[in-house]
Amino acid sequence: MNVELTIPFPFPIVVEDDNLNVDILTERYAFWDSPAIFQWFEARGYTLYKRMPTGEYDLMPNNYTVPRLPSEPFVQAEYPHPYHENYSAYSKDYIRCAQDTSGKVVFAQDSQCRHVAIKLVPNDTNEIRILQFLRRQSPETLKEHCLIPILDILPIKGFSFAVMPRWGSSIYNPAPNTLRDVVGIIHSMLKGLSFPHHHNIIHRDICLRNVLVNHFSNDHAGPVNPTRVKLRSAGNLSYAIFDFDVSVMVPPDVEKSEFRLPYKMSWCGSYNHPFDTAQGEFDYDPFAYDVGTMGREFCQEYQHLSASLPLLAPLLDGMITRNISRRFTAAQALQFLETELGQLPDKHLEQEFYEATDVTEYDKYDRWRLLPSNLVQKWAVYKEPPLPATTRFLRWLYSFESLVHVIPFVRRAAFHVWRFPYRFSSAIRLRH
Repeated sequence: MNVELTIPFPFPIVVEDDNLNVDILTERYAFWDSPAIFQWFEARGYTLYKRMPTGEYDLMPNNYTVPRLPSEPFVQAEYPHPYHENYSAYSKDYIRCAQDTSGKVVFAQDSQCRHVAIKLVPNDTNEIRILQFLRRQSPETLKEHCLIPILDILPIKGFSFAVMPRWGSSIYNPAPNTLRDVVGIIHSMLKGLSFPHHHNIIHRDICLRNVLVNHFSNDHAGPVNPTRVKLRSAGNLSYAIFDFDVSVMVPPDVEKSEFRLPYKMSWCGSYNHPFDTAQGEFDYDPFAYDVGTMGREFCQEYQHLSASLPLLAPLLDGMITRNISRRFTAAQALQFLETELGQLPDKHLEQEFYEATDVTEYDKYDRWRLLPSNLVQKWAVYKEPPLPATTRFLRWLYSFESLVHVIPFVRRAAFHVWRFPYRFSSAIRLRH
């Protein structure tokens, strides 16, 4: 089918609560569900899932779709394709169903009935350049570095469809059984950040929601899947970072330690931002911000485990320290973790995982409180000091909405004023 495909709706579109806008989603779902789109993808070897019926009282089309072609009850993983099976805690009509609430992703099966996700991506964007870069990498490279591979890119006028294997979401369901499970997630995420950073790619939306696992059954299946529990216990689960729609790819000759972005760009992405720009900074280091974001996510999920897994105290403090110049890079955090794990007896990681009972914010929580004194001394260089009064004052001041842009403006002006004498004296010395 050689019909020229066009996108009939504005994309991307920037509105408040995009995921909740009924009109936008209805228009996007109608596009994906049209016979012409089905035939276009079918001609290229992909059979799109079918949308489940809309409920009588629903305001918009059902956001769940299900495969059209049959699969075996359980399918073994064969990289890059994951384990999948027909477990469903609810209706059997939803077996292997997939959910999308953005209207920019559709699911399909290829000519071998393997399940894939297809994402609409605007051309001439950072995202498509990053996906093209990943497409050029070998499967072995992406497997080693815990990134979702790009299987195909189908270009049309102004846009492309990026095809990737369908993996599972909600990696925190079910909860880890042991510390080994926790370490596996942390290790994978650090690897998945180190490789893009090495190639000057800033993710800008690091969170557990943007990590996938090589097993799926049913996006409507509930929090406990017995097959995933068994796969995790057997050490067969692997994790991969994805979703580069707000990412930035900077030129290869840029020095990462000196690269900065405007403070407003630090607000983009997930809910777990570090406080790097919460004092009215006018710019920020986005590579360090990625690390801080991941560190804050780890703190939220795992900092309570530092008494059982002491290496978490220096690792997390090193990732979220307010002193940006001393903050771990992604590669340094990964190396630290691997070095310390190499000195840890295997049986230590078999300790049982337990949920947090303390929800103290990451920059106020004492991760060192229960560590043995010899380990506190060993890792003292990484220990983050308490919040100074000046930082607390600046954060309080910056919390007023009317000052959100005023303080960065003042700080930028002051920076240039203080910098002028230095630049002037340097110029005089050069003349002589």
